[in-house]
Amino acid sequence: MAEKPKIGITTSPRRGAEYYVPYRRAVEAAGAEPVELPPGTSALPEVDGLLLPGGWDVDPSFYGEKKDEKVGPIDRELDETELRLFQQARAKEIPVLGICRGQQVINVALGGSLVQHLDDHDVRSHGRQHLAHTIEVDPSSELGHAAGEHQIRVNSLHHQAIRRLAPGLHQTAKGEDGTVEGVESDDGLIVAVQCHPEELTTDLPWARRLFERFVAKARAKTQS
Repeated sequence: MAEKPKIGITTSPRRGAEYYVPYRRAVEAAGAEPVELPPGTSALPEVDGLLLPGGWDVDPSFYGEKKDEKVGPIDRELDETELRLFQQARAKEIPVLGICRGQQVINVALGGSLVQHLDDHDVRSHGRQHLAHTIEVDPSSELGHAAGEHQIRVNSLHHQAIRRLAPGLHQTAKGEDGTVEGVESDDGLIVAVQCHPEELTTDLPWARRLFERFVAKARAKTQS
């Protein structure tokens, strides 16, 4: 049997181990081996893909802004680690999957900016499996191929989102209010979403297929 591709997942002990269980489970179910990358990791190990998960707000100083009073907890060491490892992943040309905060980290790393607070968007009180709203999906995108349709219901739980889209990225999904709900890189190696598909893989085929397509790209990297 072919060796499982290794997927690096950035983690923070400040969030607790349980927070990352759904990400590990989704990666394993898609046929890959998760490798945890804690804050302070200086160099990307021998992994075949990088997953940047959800979490706390990105420090606005990384996109040249002062912190709004509504910005939540910040873990600057995690920010620095993820920005560094993302750039290393790009240099190595390995696939990257960003989820919620991960999408925002990617956008900041490539020179974009964020909306520091969105009113009436934070629906965490409903739980991670609550399908909060519908998004429009580009059918030619990775998310579109996973979804198999141009509209899907998602569990977006954000109070931040992309403001200025970074060079090299294009939008692949949008919310009913215009919020950027998905992006991809022009070279296809970066896929990111605003919602939390790791919580939906057992119930919604599109969420499962999104991870499977990501792992397939990582597996192709091991064979290249």
